[in-house]
Amino acid sequence: MFGFFKKKIKAKREDFNLIVKDLHKNISQVHTSFGNEIIEIVNKIPPEDKFGSQTFFAIPLYEAIFGYQITCLIGFTSREGLISIMDNLELKELLLTEISNETGLGKNSIKDYADLFLSCSGNIECLNNEFFNLVCKICSIDKNSPSAPRIKKKLENKSTVLAIETQKNTALAFGSNDLVNQLDKVLNENSNK
Repeated sequence: MFGFFKKKIKAKREDFNLIVKDLHKNISQVHTSFGNEIIEIVNKIPPEDKFGSQTFFAIPLYEAIFGYQITCLIGFTSREGLISIMDNLELKELLLTEISNETGLGKNSIKDYADLFLSCSGNIECLNNEFFNLVCKICSIDKNSPSAPRIKKKLENKSTVLAIETQKNTALAFGSNDLVNQLDKVLNENSNK
């Protein structure tokens, strides 16, 4: 997403299972916190700014957040040279399987959500916009309501921080302390906005 780090590390395929376990553990913590914050935002939206029932949106929302994280971390691993571009699909598949096995969420649903973000090619504004549109669709939020601009701003801020946190947790799983330290600085700058 940012592409300004210099040190390159190539992980070996034989390390993927351990890396995937670390990745899942690390991104799950951020996922849980972020998911709860999004649900809180959605629950505070006035009923007139929503369509239909809001009863069963949590599972698709959790799958969508994992999809967003997977897109962010796979792009990050490629851009920062943490793995070979040829190994991206294998890492993604292993991670999708790990998330599904550990959470009970749908592997194919998470993959489908991840694929929705691919057209953004790492552009944070595009990712934020796609994430907002997806949350509106999943949670039946009227994008034309008076509160939509305020909701969009909150979700954009959160999805930016989620992307950076996911990248930081990816760097941790790959053992790249330099990237972790630099992403901490970026995270502090974005958290203070």
